[in-house]
Amino acid sequence: MRHTHKIAKHLYLKRAGLRELSFPNGSASSLDQLPVPTSASYLAVSGSMAAKPRSAWHEPDHGLAVRMPALKQAKTTRGHTFYRDTVIYHESGLEHRVSVVLQTYRGLARLISQYPKVEWIDEDGEVHHHTCDYFIELLDGTRIAIVVKYERKRAEMLDLIERICDNGVTGIGKGGKRSVGVADAVALVTNAQATQEAFENAYFLLSSRSHHDQAECAVLYDIVQQLPGAFRFGQLLLNCWPRAKRRTAIWRLLDLGLIEPVSRGLIDELSWLRTA
Repeated sequence: MRHTHKIAKHLYLKRAGLRELSFPNGSASSLDQLPVPTSASYLAVSGSMAAKPRSAWHEPDHGLAVRMPALKQAKTTRGHTFYRDTVIYHESGLEHRVSVVLQTYRGLARLISQYPKVEWIDEDGEVHHHTCDYFIELLDGTRIAIVVKYERKRAEMLDLIERICDNGVTGIGKGGKRSVGVADAVALVTNAQATQEAFENAYFLLSSRSHHDQAECAVLYDIVQQLPGAFRFGQLLLNCWPRAKRRTAIWRLLDLGLIEPVSRGLIDELSWLRTA
């Protein structure tokens, strides 16, 4: 269901609960695709979509995380990444994939791990607590708590999410303080959505944000505007040097949504692309 009005979307999420979060086609993930003016130059488009420069460096912290996982554990893959000034923890390879893909969302304003801690009530009326793996806030103000589990636990986790939503998505803060409505929705992400292909695509998208060359991106943007219909990724690497710079520019245009993959899956030199 698509909601063109952000208030309608907000109410839908708040009342129904998102339940499942799907990563969009192949690469440049976003809950709402940003419009791209066809007559604008690359520099104008990228400038309008780029984040505002930071005035000063801030040491990363844990944000609102209610717990900090142990750095090492024999049976799990643990570690962290950084999103802006926040440390984002992961306790498994699946959580790592989810974390990285979420960071490619164009409408993402904030990403936090290990938050919120919410309560739910079982059939016997007993109160339980669950700490969500991730929490995202979008530019339109929508707040989504994310639970990450493997596909085999889908039914169990959807039941848990329903109980959390029935309880008003009530968060538990310091000193046991209860706050109703700490998120507008609770979503489930499994390995069916957070695939290895989605993770690899997201890795190159994020890398392109820091390592692209603006002049090369502008040249490439002019080239793709002249290409009719669909074209191969590898076609954009012809007659250019260095190819590494051009490859990064391709991923940067994918990240900005100026070009997009025709189908889902891993993006490589044989993938079909098209202008957005």
